[in-house]
Amino acid sequence: MKKALCAAAALMIMLTLLFTSGCGENKNSEIVGEWVPATANINGETIKFSELNTDNNNFGFVFEENGSCEVTIAGTKNNGSYVFNDTSVDIEYGGKTERLAYSDGMLTLYFNYNNESTSFMFTKKTE
Repeated sequence: MKKALCAAAALMIMLTLLFTSGCGENKNSEIVGEWVPATANINGETIKFSELNTDNNNFGFVFEENGSCEVTIAGTKNNGSYVFNDTSVDIEYGGKTERLAYSDGMLTLYFNYNNESTSFMFTKKTE
């Protein structure tokens, strides 16, 4: 009788763990939403994105909870997918991949343009 009771208890614990392991907050929720450019760093000099005399709509990201996203780089929009890894966001879109660094509520896109080290920092758009 004692063995049957222990087996039943163990089975209940295993079933509880199985059914609740997928519960909880979606880890993507931290970055879900629209991200707009805030600043740019060109060869060590940080400037506001608005000082670049370019339209905010030329750069940005929209992340959905289901892992899909919309990427706009240099005015070209593409649909894609992403994986959020707590310190980075890996994006696949239009046959390309990008890795954005994530820290303190900022996303950073790094690249070289005309032999200049350039990065764009994005913040989550608030209503």
